[in-house]
Amino acid sequence: MKRFLVAVGAVAGGVLLGGCSPAQQSLAAVRLDEDGTPVATVRLCDGDHGSRAELSSWPTKDAGTSEPLDQQTGWRPDFGTAVEVSTATFPLFSPPAAWHTEATGPQRLQPGRTYALDVTGPRAGSDPYDIVVYFTTADLNRLKPGQVWADSRAMSQDDFDDLVDDAC
Repeated sequence: MKRFLVAVGAVAGGVLLGGCSPAQQSLAAVRLDEDGTPVATVRLCDGDHGSRAELSSWPTKDAGTSEPLDQQTGWRPDFGTAVEVSTATFPLFSPPAAWHTEATGPQRLQPGRTYALDVTGPRAGSDPYDIVVYFTTADLNRLKPGQVWADSRAMSQDDFDDLVDDAC
């Protein structure tokens, strides 16, 4: 019984000291344009802004472990640069200049990789949030015209707009 109480106390203490994690929001979508160029949309709620944006990637489970780590592809904030992330639609590998990002690896989609577009920041009058969309090249290639990839699934642009409206 003593061990049980110690374990419960340790878990409760960790939760209290750790604070809350940011709320996950589905406020980003990715699609391919008519030319096959990947395009991202980040839609923040009115009055909100992000303080960090990043595109990262890693080999998918079924790609095997032989892929070198230096094949990382994406972009991240310049070290030490203050960023004001705002609502934007942009080519995935060309984020807005105001976001002050630095490219890593080849700036194109690669098969056998999972990607994450991640934006974090404060919310007006609320806890901070984390906007993230995970996708693969295969996910985007399966999209039909007029669809986007958001919230781990294909959906129409109208459905994405409704998803954002509900979250905000």
